[in-house]
Amino acid sequence: MDAAILPLAAALMLEQVATTTEASPHAALAETNTDFHLSISLEAWLPRLTGDFTDGPAKVDASVVDLHDQEMTFAGTLNLTRDRLNVSLRGFAFSTDGGGVATDSFTLGGVTVSSGDDFNSDFSWWSAGAEIAYDFYRPLAQQPTRWSDARSDWTAPTNGTDFSVLALVSADVESVSRSISDSTTGISSKAIEAFAAIDVGLAFRLAFDTKDSFPIIRRVDLNTKVAVGVTVPFGDGDYGSATRVEAMLSAWFCHEGSVYFGYRLIGGSLDGDEVGFDGSLQGLRAGFTLAF
Repeated sequence: MDAAILPLAAALMLEQVATTTEASPHAALAETNTDFHLSISLEAWLPRLTGDFTDGPAKVDASVVDLHDQEMTFAGTLNLTRDRLNVSLRGFAFSTDGGGVATDSFTLGGVTVSSGDDFNSDFSWWSAGAEIAYDFYRPLAQQPTRWSDARSDWTAPTNGTDFSVLALVSADVESVSRSISDSTTGISSKAIEAFAAIDVGLAFRLAFDTKDSFPIIRRVDLNTKVAVGVTVPFGDGDYGSATRVEAMLSAWFCHEGSVYFGYRLIGGSLDGDEVGFDGSLQGLRAGFTLAF
């Protein structure tokens, strides 16, 4: 056999194997999947800090202390899925800094910056936590819920379309650090606080096959999530609110990999002994997922 034909023959054989062993797109809708599936998602998130610092005599907007720039932030998620249950470990680390000449006077962290003073500021926010989600309702599946009977008159949806509603609960540890210094007077202040955020919410997932109409992409997933809860300081302080909103559009090029684009908002009120903030981190996100 001509050596130039060998690579082509090998590629055709691999394609034939992949086609033969590929699971039916309707399998997830008709059967219970008892296997464990692991996936890792890594992304670049571009959030902007918006809101007010509340630990001074008056609220101070993040833009006043020049902490309002959009910053590149890396985030990641590790997912373990079995049938309708999904457990996720997640985290991110955000930081920004600013400074300049104060146009208006303000007081933050016990430091009073007068109009015309030079100042420097920085802020960081990192988070690590876990989420448990349960896919409790699939209206297009043969068995919509775990407790319902399989429908005898069920017909597989066109293009393997699947829609799911998930209930979720999550817990995160969040640490925020804020510093402010007046270069004109030489007075500075720095504070670090840690909080626990506990959320409950709902998620929605819509998926459908695209291989027949757009062969480069096998499947498209649209995921949205809304969760609310409370924040609890580890030290002195008071309870606050927590909010998380996420949306993501994923394009799967194969069973093992996809790229995605979306949006994330993480916010609420943090009421610690030294740091108080009422606002959010929000911005666009893009990344990839590897499934095993």
